[in-house]
Formats: sequence, structure tokens, C-alpha cells
Amino acid sequence: MMTARGSPRLNLLKEVAERHRASPPTGSVEKRRRGSPKEDRAQWNASLEKDLVDLLREHATPEHKGQNGWSSEAWNKIVKKFHQKNPYARYEKKKIQEKEKELKRYYRMIKEIRKQSGVSWDDQQCKILADPPLWKNIIISHPKAGKFKTKGFPLFDALGELHDGQTVEGT
Repeated sequence: MMTARGSPRLNLLKEVAERHRASPPTGSVEKRRRGSPKEDRAQWNASLEKDLVDLLREHATPEHKGQNGWSSEAWNKIVKKFHQKNPYARYEKKKIQEKEKELKRYYRMIKEIRKQSGVSWDDQQCKILADPPLWKNIIISHPKAGKFKTKGFPLFDALGELHDGQTVEGT
């Protein structure tokens, strides 16, 4: 097929070719490295989370943990011990650090929610108890709290010891 120079069809073909050149190919290295969110996401369970928190508590010493968190050396030890304890869970150091940050965010959120009037805490189930209208307000102020409406957070006390340096009771 021939197209005359300057014709609308030729200009359209040039634009399409330029767009394809500007965007990376679908099978590029960068795209494969990132992967889909499901592939890239570490699959954690309660047992793995507990093992991580236990290791963090074990390394919560002045030697390993400073004012801004654990040292790089401490993280390397934590990751190594985590892999020894859970050989099937081959998470990179970054994923384990992200999980620690997520657990810390959940701890701080639940601690804040527990301070609200009308909210109580079930020590047996490690769960927030509140009436439905109060839950609506909680979810408005803490959108990620919705999952704890039916699910407990058994690591709350252990994380309290870790992040606040004391056992959390009645907070």
C-alpha cells in the first residue's frame, strides 16, 4: 500500500509508529520485574506474622534498634532467622520490612480506635467491640479498620511491647 507524502493516512501511520516507539514493549524487563500486584504480593498468614513479631522483639535491644528502628545489620539477622524458621517463605528483606511497617500501622490505628468513647476491647478474641453506628464513624476516620470489624488482631499486645516499650492494658 502506497501513501502520498503529507496525506492524512501517512500522518496517522507516523503518529501510531511514534506512540509505539515511545512506550516500552509489553514484555520489557521493567514490566516483568514489577509483575502484577498479585504476583508481587507476599502471602502472609498469622503464623508468619507472629514469627516476624517474635524476631523483632528478640532484636529490640539497643545493640540492634536505634531511635529510628532496626539497624541494617539487625534486619539482615532478622531476615536470615525468619528464613531459617520458615524455609518456604522466601520473602526479600524489603517485603519483610514492609510487613513490619504494616503491622506497626495497624497497631497504632487500633490503639487510637481503642481510645474512643464507646469502644471496648475483647481480650479473648483480641478484637475491637463497638456498635454499628460507631463502626461507621471508625471506618470514616480509619478506612483500613473495616477488616477488624470481624477479625481480631492477636499481635496487639506484642506490638505494644515492641513499639511502646510496655504491655498495653486498657489503652
